[in-house]
Amino acid sequence: MRFCFLMLALLATAAQARGVSPYLPVNISPEIERKIERVLLLAGQPSLKKPFAAASVLDALPRACERDEALCADVRRYLGSLARTAGISYAGLTASVDSGGDTALPNRHGMTSQSNHEAALAAYWQPGDAFLVSAGVLSYQGENTPTGTVVSFGSDLLQFDLGYRDHWWSPAQDNAMLFSTQAATMPSVTISNYRPLTKWKFQYEAFVARMSESSNIAFGEGTTTGHPQLAGLHLSIEPFPGWSVGASRIMQYGGGEREDSFSDLLAAFFNPANNDNTGTNGEFGNQVASLSSQFVVGDPLPLTVYVEYAGEDTSTARNFRLGNAALSIGLAFPKLGNRLSAVFELTEWQNAWYVHHIYADGLLHEGHVIGHWGADWRLVGDGVGARSAFARLNFDLAGGGAIEASYRQLDNQDYTGVAYETAHEIDARYSKPVGQAFAGAELTAGRDVFGDSYSRVGAFIRF
Repeated sequence: MRFCFLMLALLATAAQARGVSPYLPVNISPEIERKIERVLLLAGQPSLKKPFAAASVLDALPRACERDEALCADVRRYLGSLARTAGISYAGLTASVDSGGDTALPNRHGMTSQSNHEAALAAYWQPGDAFLVSAGVLSYQGENTPTGTVVSFGSDLLQFDLGYRDHWWSPAQDNAMLFSTQAATMPSVTISNYRPLTKWKFQYEAFVARMSESSNIAFGEGTTTGHPQLAGLHLSIEPFPGWSVGASRIMQYGGGEREDSFSDLLAAFFNPANNDNTGTNGEFGNQVASLSSQFVVGDPLPLTVYVEYAGEDTSTARNFRLGNAALSIGLAFPKLGNRLSAVFELTEWQNAWYVHHIYADGLLHEGHVIGHWGADWRLVGDGVGARSAFARLNFDLAGGGAIEASYRQLDNQDYTGVAYETAHEIDARYSKPVGQAFAGAELTAGRDVFGDSYSRVGAFIRF
């Protein structure tokens, strides 16, 4: 009898299920992405990961429109381009000139300050609710990646994504310790739900990805060459409206002659202290984990407070104690008065992040860390701890234009003997709607951890 009731419940859920949803870009189209982030916060909808499903943003619009109708109109118009059977998801082109050193730009898919162009394009075809094909490319000097090229099928409760899909696992808007867009997009297989399950709004995401080739993977008495694998699991719930808590794990393993079975993966996942943190070549691989939370307040002043606590491996041989801790805290105001919004974030992490004794290249993909941008601002292989700060202001101008200004600072610790300096970076962007597009100019200027200055000035148009 219980089995019959369970089958009826599953059939009822499937009958009410929506189809797959396209994803919105992550750190590719900043003008519309900032507006989307504000819509979700004004709707009281916390989020611990990206990319956002277009259907989720559409569901958040009615509540957000009660607070900012003009903002909702911009987002609704953008989402309208994704409601057809086929079309362009996004497109953009930036031409720029640079001077000074070559510095990895934060969260820009591996792009550096000396790139003289950036181009992005994605188109989609969705012949039915359960099937979606997206074809995309992200190009900058020295790199062309099919970011956004994804085949999706399933439903809102179980969506499969095969291809070059971004992953961002953090409530923070400018950094993610485990997985961000600091490096180029990896090919991956992902399963997730964008419609929450149960009254606690349970959400999940799991993936397996292929990292770039490394010739510095320890094996036996020497090394082997191959592509390490990356597997991850993210779970979250919303115990009370506006408050979300989640847990994430990422595991780097395999590559070359280091082939591991699925049972080895499960053993290392459920018992990392005994299977993955032995300090020898025979251990399974490398792991990082985090706990995160976001709390959205609606009245009297809309704001959100969020925190991420992460660890590189376990501590004292205990499975539930994170080692080499990292802590990130943030505060975002989606609406200050009629025209202003702001974000403030602080992060600090201890040593040994993104480096490992088996994977000598560390948690790098195509030469860039897969997590916090600050770890790209140091010597490769130097597992030094650091502290970062970030602030961003957005001001909406009359007539639809906008100004965005941000500041970043990084202080590497000095116990490894490298003479790091405090790094500073300022970004400024002006954009104005031109029909269905945004056109404008942007400036990046900074001084890196070695005391070298750099700058980049560009003009862009984005759809």
